[in-house]
Amino acid sequence: MQQSRFENSYMKLLATEAQRILPRIQTIEGCPTDPGVAIGGRDVLLMCSPNYLGLANDPGVVRAFRDAATRYGAGTVGSGILSGYTEAHRQVEQDLARFMNQECAVFYNAVSDASAGILTAVVNPPLLTILEGVSSRMLGSCAVFFDRENHASLLDAVRLARPDKVYVYRHCDAGHLRQLVRRSPHRRKLVVTDGYFSMSARIAPLGEIADICQESDAMLLVDDAHGTGVLGADGRGTPEMLGVEDRVDFWIGSTAKALGVRGGYIAGQRQLVDYFRASSRRYVFSGTLPAGIPAAVSEALWTAQREPWRRQRVQAHAAMLRSGLAEMGCQVMGEGHIVPWYIGDDQQVEDLAHALLDHGIFASPIRFPAVAKSEARIRFMPMASHTEAHIAQTLDACRKVWTGSVRAALRAAA
Repeated sequence: MQQSRFENSYMKLLATEAQRILPRIQTIEGCPTDPGVAIGGRDVLLMCSPNYLGLANDPGVVRAFRDAATRYGAGTVGSGILSGYTEAHRQVEQDLARFMNQECAVFYNAVSDASAGILTAVVNPPLLTILEGVSSRMLGSCAVFFDRENHASLLDAVRLARPDKVYVYRHCDAGHLRQLVRRSPHRRKLVVTDGYFSMSARIAPLGEIADICQESDAMLLVDDAHGTGVLGADGRGTPEMLGVEDRVDFWIGSTAKALGVRGGYIAGQRQLVDYFRASSRRYVFSGTLPAGIPAAVSEALWTAQREPWRRQRVQAHAAMLRSGLAEMGCQVMGEGHIVPWYIGDDQQVEDLAHALLDHGIFASPIRFPAVAKSEARIRFMPMASHTEAHIAQTLDACRKVWTGSVRAALRAAA
């Protein structure tokens, strides 16, 4: 009998480590983005979905998806560059550019594809380096300056781009960033940051970062996946909120969170966006999403703009959660519409999440490797489709578990 691959010591090590860090994955019965869902036949409140504006199951968005699927079919199969696009794909790029007040936008299958596409195209421009008479030496060395708590997809994109040097600066620490930028001898400099950090709920100091970029002739890339649709007077995200829209060189957003569908995008000047469209391997060599998805994104964009109450409501819910948790003596992190409750110990955060589920609240335990070891937290994500009664119910459940055995265990560990 052939020896099992898992009898190999290396494979055993991988399997053991996977079991240690594998989170408990819940199966949701019914629509996975409703405010109330069922898990194991029991009704619970969903408090961990980034469907911030409640658009994933909006009737108009669902109808747009269904109508486009009926018209264009279940899939597009090929790459748009090679096989062409549907009108829905063209329309969503026009709608995204209009929404972001930019000349042009390119729609990707996922925000991680957008990150990889833009970073590889900026750090090691494939089209420039194959032109006669142009070499990577002429372009000069490139350094990336990276917030230590940037999203994992950005880290993967930087690894794929292979800059000459990566400087990691302390989380949201503009002073540390300035020191590193001034120290760098590299000809090309690119600062990469999330706009709104989903794990810490902190907003990047984009004004100070933009000043540093201007001082050093560095480029600024902002991934605003969790800010898009919610932050800013018109929902264009953290650069709009902080008044630096015209100082961001490369802008990445998501249509899979607040807009409730799927995909990511790059928005900016037409010449730059067309360059990314032509040079991004994740774009050129990937099959396009089914037409129902861009059609639904377009409808979600228009709905979000017509109904600003959605942004206002999710912010009000988050403020209610923050103040309620703080009154209980809980350590609440950051600001804005994501509400992380800091716990620390990985096992204790699992116990707390399980206790909340027993009290009818489904909230994610965020632990290693999503965050550093011993920095675990419960992350609440209120939606516009929640009611004040839902938020009150969540706080009541938190109060019960926090004043019970879980709190005693956390105090003992401290």
